[in-house]
Amino acid sequence: MTGKKITILLLISLLILSGCTSFETNRKKNILETVSSHGNLPNTFNNGNTAFSMTNDKEAYKLPVDDITLIISNSGSSTVKFGEQRTLEKLQEETWHEIPYSEQFAFTDIGLGLGAKEHLEQKMPLEFLDYELTAGTYRIVKNFYINEEAEEIALAAEFEITK
Repeated sequence: MTGKKITILLLISLLILSGCTSFETNRKKNILETVSSHGNLPNTFNNGNTAFSMTNDKEAYKLPVDDITLIISNSGSSTVKFGEQRTLEKLQEETWHEIPYSEQFAFTDIGLGLGAKEHLEQKMPLEFLDYELTAGTYRIVKNFYINEEAEEIALAAEFEITK
């Protein structure tokens, strides 16, 4: 009888501990620690045959935010290359801070290209953010590669989130 009681007690303890661990990992952060490696960034680049821009589907979103779409447009005559990676940042006390993704999330490491006069829409993976979105100024930062991938250009598309 004592062996069964100990076994049941151990099982209950394990269930409680696993529930606490699950709760801890599912909680979203509300403090941003990582300062962006970028200062002010434009949302367009234009240099001869190479011209491209980045915008959002809206200038402002109302809480709760379910969906943010990034729109990349190539108005030039040469192909622009980039990857899936995009970073969401928030402006706090006049400094941009990166919003982390959960540890279980990673972007696919593939190269994409956008030909002349083409555009592409990319959804932000908001469900994988390790941060609770609040009212404020945000931007999406994305790196592009031009001149046979010899030059890297970072652009940012800013927007507001309101209550």
